[in-house]
Amino acid sequence: METLDNKFNITINNLRRQKPEMKDAEILTDSIMERITPKSKRSTPSFLLIVRTISSLAAIFLLGLFLYQQVNTTELNTSSPIATVVEPKIEVRSECLQNANIKKPNMLEIYFCYMQSNSIKNQRLQSYYQQLKN
Repeated sequence: METLDNKFNITINNLRRQKPEMKDAEILTDSIMERITPKSKRSTPSFLLIVRTISSLAAIFLLGLFLYQQVNTTELNTSSPIATVVEPKIEVRSECLQNANIKKPNMLEIYFCYMQSNSIKNQRLQSYYQQLKN
């Protein structure tokens, strides 16, 4: 291993003693600069550009449609004689939802309550039909 280190040191010392002369330094610089290529930007595929454009246009269209409908419904509520009939707020008239525990709503209990109330209403309707037939 020492012999390898000695040979290596001798070779490096010989190279250090020699002073190389550069002939045509400008040509060397030019060739290096030609090899260096600027990083090309990763171009996005044209398919993605088309999809992005279409989805952006669709989003703008939907936003415009939403705003247009909001303006129209506001005008309807303020200027139309029908406005007195239309109720702007929604009320919860369901006994099942009103009796449900707000902190821990149980969907099965609410659904079961609806089923019971609907079956009672259906029985009443059937009895009315029977009375009408008789």
